[in-house]
Amino acid sequence: MTHVSRSMRPAALAAALLLASTVAIAGPGPGRGPGMHGPAGGPPASGEMVEQILATMKDKLALDTTQQVMFDNARAQSLAAREKMHANRTGIRAKVETELAKTEPDLAAIASALDAVEEQARAARRQARDEWLKLYATLRPDQKAVVRDAIKVRLDRAETMRGRMQERMRERSPRAPS
Repeated sequence: MTHVSRSMRPAALAAALLLASTVAIAGPGPGRGPGMHGPAGGPPASGEMVEQILATMKDKLALDTTQQVMFDNARAQSLAAREKMHANRTGIRAKVETELAKTEPDLAAIASALDAVEEQARAARRQARDEWLKLYATLRPDQKAVVRDAIKVRLDRAETMRGRMQERMRERSPRAPS
């Protein structure tokens, strides 16, 4: 185990927190597949849900040629956004490591770089989500019903899972003396 001098502990802690926050910038990480919860344990972010539903329901939607082109464009936009976010995360990690190699790391510079990358990631996710929403807008009423039903199933499943997790937490929590 590496020991950090008392004078360096606050800076090391701040740098560790900044580095840990870079994980959030890259969007969904391991275990964040379809049906997983979004930020802070809530439902998936709107763009993620739209993309997941439309992508997984593609066969049931029976897309026409124009819709298929829009689907392919939206999918490409989502993949490009993820690749960009991954590259940004790698760049931020290098920035943090460079700063931490200094005698006096500039935590404000790290925070500023994190803010810039986070804003780029948000813009890329929003742009991808908008492509999926354009596709959804072209769907026929029967296709939209398939999407609606799939969203309801996912929300019900998430609510059931949330209830189970809350029950487990209640079972594990220490009981107050009577």
